[in-house]
Amino acid sequence: MTTAALKKESHIVEYVLYVWQMEDVVRAAQFDVGALRSMFAGQEDEDLEWVLELARTMQRERLEELGHVAHVQESLTEMALLHDLLTGPMEDPAYVASFQAAESLLNELNERKMKGNFKHPVERMLTALYGWLVLRMKKEEVSLETEAAMVAIREMANALAKGHVKVYSGNA
Repeated sequence: MTTAALKKESHIVEYVLYVWQMEDVVRAAQFDVGALRSMFAGQEDEDLEWVLELARTMQRERLEELGHVAHVQESLTEMALLHDLLTGPMEDPAYVASFQAAESLLNELNERKMKGNFKHPVERMLTALYGWLVLRMKKEEVSLETEAAMVAIREMANALAKGHVKVYSGNA
């Protein structure tokens, strides 16, 4: 099973963030198959094949510069619907509490720091997490205020992922 498949099954938020990261890797390699292969140190495995297929999909969907592949957009839509269910008809108190703790932070980050106006809280959450991960990977300084906000946002992400496993494994 690929790393992506394991993440999709166990933590949908990590899956989306992983795909976004791999899309950036593919773009950084300029879709060069040799460069992508070299990142796997000569190991021909299912993760390499997954990345090569991701690159082909990105080219097919004309995502050479911006955007995300359709199947990850579908996961984002699925999470947005799940959020609406968990805060509405299927109310999950743990998720609602985590969302309420993160909501004002997500709104503030969206207004102050994020490029674009992300309408749904799940999209804001994912964008905030990805921005934070990129800063950390670049070893750039992250303000204490942002680090503190990320705690609540990560808790929301984890609660949503737990809800996803619960709902989609049939244990709801």
